[in-house]
Amino acid sequence: LVASLADVDESIEEYFLNEEEPSNAEIRGAVRRATLSRKILPVLAGAALKARGVEPLLDCIADLLPSPLDRMPPPLMLLEGTDQSPKSDEKQKRNEEIIRKITLGHPLHPSLLAFAFKVVHMKGRGGSGDGRVVFARVYSGQLKDRDKVKVISPPVVGESPEKPRIERIGGMLELAGGRFDNLEGGTCNSGDVCALVGLKSVVTGDTIMLESESNKKGKNKGKKQSADKNVCLAGVASSKPVLTVRLEAESTEQQSRLTEALRLLSIEDPSLLVEEKDSATLLSGLGELHIECTLDRLHREFGLQVTTGAPSVAYRETITDTLETDGLLEFDRTIGTLRMQGSVHLVLEPITSAIKDSACMILSDPIVTVGDKARAFLGVHETKPEEEIMLRDELFKALVLGCQGALKRGPLSSYPMANIRCHVVNVDADDGLSTLEAMPGSLRAAAAHAVTSTLADKKSFCSVLEPTMSVEITLPGDLVGPVLSDLTGRRGTVGDVLIGDGGGQSMHAKSLIRGDVPLVEILGYASNLRSLTGGEGAFTAEYKGHSPCNGNEL
Repeated sequence: LVASLADVDESIEEYFLNEEEPSNAEIRGAVRRATLSRKILPVLAGAALKARGVEPLLDCIADLLPSPLDRMPPPLMLLEGTDQSPKSDEKQKRNEEIIRKITLGHPLHPSLLAFAFKVVHMKGRGGSGDGRVVFARVYSGQLKDRDKVKVISPPVVGESPEKPRIERIGGMLELAGGRFDNLEGGTCNSGDVCALVGLKSVVTGDTIMLESESNKKGKNKGKKQSADKNVCLAGVASSKPVLTVRLEAESTEQQSRLTEALRLLSIEDPSLLVEEKDSATLLSGLGELHIECTLDRLHREFGLQVTTGAPSVAYRETITDTLETDGLLEFDRTIGTLRMQGSVHLVLEPITSAIKDSACMILSDPIVTVGDKARAFLGVHETKPEEEIMLRDELFKALVLGCQGALKRGPLSSYPMANIRCHVVNVDADDGLSTLEAMPGSLRAAAAHAVTSTLADKKSFCSVLEPTMSVEITLPGDLVGPVLSDLTGRRGTVGDVLIGDGGGQSMHAKSLIRGDVPLVEILGYASNLRSLTGGEGAFTAEYKGHSPCNGNEL
């Protein structure tokens, strides 16, 4: 042990070279330092069934693993536009000074910072009308029953931050093995987790701060505390839906109940996307099992029987090479007595985000950037990001929205574009900037026309992306061959085949198959796998990314 620690810790190395024996406290300290720096990984032996080695494991967790005090505070975003300041330059300098000094979120910081990491609805528990219960983690400060808090939602890119909502905590519950008892003392300290009731507008990913913290600006004028500003945590990142089904209720009364039930479920699960249309309701999720669990909850918890249509897969389109307009591309239309004219020069570039050793790529929304020439013509001489300038300049906003709107329909099958950067090089108009300022819609139409024309003229450089799932199949060893043949017929790519003890000829040995299969090919695969394996096979599927596919495979 000492020889191994000497390779990663200088103090133990000195004992080792001097052939001296370090004390137990020094060895424990060296193991902790090396563990925190991720140089070593302690391994302990035990058997939980016979209660062997459990106590040493718990001791090592307390002695060797990092405590909250060893971690940096969580990264915070300082929201602009939620309070008024006399000058933007002074505001920016003050914000930068606050960010440098920010320590909010450290367990020893006195100001409250809590994070709503989950929202559920429990009848008879939540104090609000829909029974909402918020699971929150307290990073710093103290949260008490009946406290008045402000709720801050993470800002959406390109939109102004929402104003904080002021609410009062109606009650606090303790999480204890599935039981929800009233929290003793009604206080939750830093590092603890509790359930809050009575909060009507909190959703998953919101930040909770004490409302009283923002009213202390008159005190301690010489000290600038980050709690006096509206800051928020990064929120919860959820994957984009890859499967959509059509839902129809049996009656108008049930349709209204369905709408309300889906609203509650989408609050609990941000990865669910609900879109209401005139004829039906569209429900999108992360896969077939995700949709099935949601439909089961609709039946079990809300008593709703719904009719579902055939599932549709979320395809995307992208480009494989850089595309550019031939200089300034003019748009000139006359509608009635109004003339809409403008010229845009832009470049479309693919964004590579491929997964290592795989044809899949991680999806990203289209990005629109504006070059120096275009900014100079529009009278924008700032180097700030496009999202910030859009909030103040209507003409700049029209240019960006025109590009973004055109990228929502691809040239091949009208699927939304993804993994693409649209860079606007230059902008022009026959009658100068004043005409565009009088009618920003002209610039928006010109930008959209430039994007659609460029994509339509160069369809050969476009491709369709389909969602691909990473699958693991467990099955008897003697049935590996038929299942592999079936996967190949579904355009699957086999990664690993692990044969259990006894070889592939033993019917009792379990085997494991790992691979990647397009989502559209494994819809309803559970019943097919049961037929192939006589009910002994099982599989799990997880979204991996989107991969290129041929048009004949759609």
